[in-house]
Amino acid sequence: MKHKLISVSLIAILLFMVVGNSIGCSGGGGESHALTVNSTAGGAVAVNNVTIPGTSMFTYDPGTVVSLNATPDAGYRFVNWTATAGTFGSATAATTTYTMPSQNATVTAHFAFNMTFIANVPDTNQPPTNTLPTPNPTNFCAPIAMANILEYWDDVANHANAQNVTAGLIPETVAEYLGWFMDTNNAGSPDRIHNPGSGTHKDDIMPGTAEFVRWDATHNYPVNPPPPPCPALPAGKLGYNWAVIQTCDTSYNNTLNFYRNQIDLSQPLVVCFDFWNPISKALNYTDPETGETIDIFVWGDSMPSSLPPNPSEYWTYGDIGHAVTGVGYILQWDPDGAGPIPSDNWVIVHDNWATTPENVAIPWANWMCLFEVHP
Repeated sequence: MKHKLISVSLIAILLFMVVGNSIGCSGGGGESHALTVNSTAGGAVAVNNVTIPGTSMFTYDPGTVVSLNATPDAGYRFVNWTATAGTFGSATAATTTYTMPSQNATVTAHFAFNMTFIANVPDTNQPPTNTLPTPNPTNFCAPIAMANILEYWDDVANHANAQNVTAGLIPETVAEYLGWFMDTNNAGSPDRIHNPGSGTHKDDIMPGTAEFVRWDATHNYPVNPPPPPCPALPAGKLGYNWAVIQTCDTSYNNTLNFYRNQIDLSQPLVVCFDFWNPISKALNYTDPETGETIDIFVWGDSMPSSLPPNPSEYWTYGDIGHAVTGVGYILQWDPDGAGPIPSDNWVIVHDNWATTPENVAIPWANWMCLFEVHP
């Protein structure tokens, strides 16, 4: 009896091994592996309908199908999924599936700013080159801001109606010519009559830009009479009839919509603010889709003058202010995630001081006028 019991036991063990090897074949069988699931800043991930905080690790058999869902935070959007191994049902859908491979793997959900941004717009800083020469190369914010846009259409976008409008000059030199046409510092075109002194009057930006763009061998600039004499036409400069539109609306929504419409059309624009005293919050974010780094600033109080220790900028309410180049926006964004900076509508601009970073994000406020440029 003892020997028969042993035989039955051996048979039972063998049957169990055969059946056991057949269980879970649809999942691939074999040893389980670790799956690490995480996300970049700006959102959360749910694994099999369970939201996970930060980075979490799971264990799955090879071939197991895992459901994933990515939910962006306010001010962000979902971009895509990446994995070190394994396959997705769709790598670009926020809700998708993931099939576990026969090895450890990491899955990452990528989020980006929910922003509209015009890439590769030049970010030129003051002063201009002073090659004409220019009597006073200070307070050139408006010509510098507009030079960025002309260079963008000519050399970056290669627009058919902008070829050689800048004559191959660097933006700092283009700004010097624009400064003459805008009568910056009251030392340029006698056709500009609005400027009381230092800086560029807001009402001179539009006609000065339109005249410079149109300027060529056929449409020579009328000077009646000098002084100051018109600069010599740069070699290769071609002229075009562009529409330059000045908008000075006091409505928050109207002006923000004007700004947004231009950015949505991939058309950078010049924005003049009544004053410019940006305070850095020592926060910056790199957008994973564009690779652009956005630095966060908020508004400081207006200053009575530009003398030290105040910001080195001249302003007169409603007339001169400070001009920058608008390149993007982020709506209803909370940059520090429920921290001391409140959610707001942010515009992204290129300032023209060497002390500020390339992409300055600042709340929409204190604007004076917008200048749309249509090649």
